[in-house]
Amino acid sequence: MQFSRKRFAAELYYYSNQFVLFFVMIISLTSGSWKNALVSSLIVLAFMLIQTSLLTLQGHIPILRILYSFITAAGYSILRMTFSDTAFTETANILLWGSSIYIAAFQTLSMVLRRPLLKRFSEIALSLGSALIFILFYAYLDLRISLNTSFLQGEIDAETMAQALRIQSFPAVFEKFIRAPQHLFALFGVISFDFLLLVARMRALTLEHRLTRFIEMPQEAKRIIEASPQQSQNEVAEEHLSQSQQQPSTDAPESLAIQSPTAFFVTVVSSDIIGFTDLSEQLGRTEATALLNRYYGLWTQCAGSYGGRIASLSADTVVTIYGLVDAERSADRALNAAFAFLEELEGLKEDMIVKSLPSDIKVSLGIHSGFVTAALFGPPGQQRMSFYGDTIAIAARLDSLCREFHQSLLVSHATYRRLSLESQVKLERFSEALLRKSTRPMPLYSKKP
Repeated sequence: MQFSRKRFAAELYYYSNQFVLFFVMIISLTSGSWKNALVSSLIVLAFMLIQTSLLTLQGHIPILRILYSFITAAGYSILRMTFSDTAFTETANILLWGSSIYIAAFQTLSMVLRRPLLKRFSEIALSLGSALIFILFYAYLDLRISLNTSFLQGEIDAETMAQALRIQSFPAVFEKFIRAPQHLFALFGVISFDFLLLVARMRALTLEHRLTRFIEMPQEAKRIIEASPQQSQNEVAEEHLSQSQQQPSTDAPESLAIQSPTAFFVTVVSSDIIGFTDLSEQLGRTEATALLNRYYGLWTQCAGSYGGRIASLSADTVVTIYGLVDAERSADRALNAAFAFLEELEGLKEDMIVKSLPSDIKVSLGIHSGFVTAALFGPPGQQRMSFYGDTIAIAARLDSLCREFHQSLLVSHATYRRLSLESQVKLERFSEALLRKSTRPMPLYSKKP
């Protein structure tokens, strides 16, 4: 299993970050000296890093996710009982073990459940539980600080303090804590932050579900990408054909029924998986096919979201076209789709890591704007609309130049000058190249780091 820094950060960010401050503060309050506090804190944090690393490597196996989730809790309990007289029923121990069990259970359920509704329910329960865990830790720290103050001032003795810290006394303390007005702002902040994490997780699950539908239900993908209803299609087709005899069209419906070769001004994105031939040999036929289907699914989702359509598929080469609708914004739509694809590609890499497959997937994208010709191609009775022209060839050339320049995306000057200012600031001038039918080198632009 390969180690992924992104998965490590996600494990730490989503499920372990609320423990760090809790451990440090509890140990600082109970260790007696700053040296003991420092050593104990480092030991517990080391347990947490070991747990997070193991979950990153093998957390995709349900039984191992459950077992590894208890490493930090076990380490903390052993440490406290070794270096102090803390009882196991002390509230901090119970909260730590309870939260570890809760998070491990719902993380595992989210992994093993297949139905999207059940997966969303598990994620919601996990998110709400994480917020509650943070609030419980906060309430315990408030209790501990107030008891320490009372003990140092001689208002209570050690036995009374120990009794107040037991789990049996905590429900009444927590109820009083919740009702205190001074804690409302902190509670609101915790809930708001947790809600944002939940939204991010729901977006990831929604995308995963859509890609699965595209791969497993081809008719659904076809319905999403294809034309508007046939009636409106024919009406627009008649109007367009009367205009196309006079000048090339720059505004036409994506699914226009072409009766004769027609020119459209569009923006083209050409995409390839770098080194796919060697990668497919490593993966084998089954996994290579699955990878391509996920790759096509990503482009189906990203292109469709920005008004584009897939013009051609050939092994790992995907050509998408933008501007058959709203040609004026075709450059912005194409660039946004390319950025969305590069972002979602990280999820595909994570899937490869989970399956212990090579995850170093690199893609190259070339973007160029210009005229293409749409026409019906194919044997009699099997014709379908396709596109050809220099614009597609130049986009493919930029795609190949990405490998020479070690870039993931290259944009031509023809596309750059049609972008909005908001989109232009996302790019930087990178180099120049002599493109097809150009007499002098043309500027090229790449994504800002």
